[in-house]
Amino acid sequence: MSQLSNEKKIHVIVHGNRQIFEKVKSLLVENKANPENITMASLEKAGQIGEYVAMIWPPMNAKEIIVSEIAGTEAKGKGMGAWESIDQKELFRIPL
Repeated sequence: MSQLSNEKKIHVIVHGNRQIFEKVKSLLVENKANPENITMASLEKAGQIGEYVAMIWPPMNAKEIIVSEIAGTEAKGKGMGAWESIDQKELFRIPL
């Protein structure tokens, strides 16, 4: 498992399943993430290059959290609002 920088934001994507946010946050903290930098992702504004994304997967009946680093802003067509323009590099997965 990769070590997360405690100084970077982690944007959590829960695909509308807001009730699972606190569980995801707890698991990220167990994996050495700074709780102060964990935030719910917004469809209106994506994160910055170098920040992290933690996304539950699959969207319905999630089984894991995919943790990625934002690598660029050129990807298109993922259907996630502002996030569709973000290219991500997967770092590791955490079972739910």
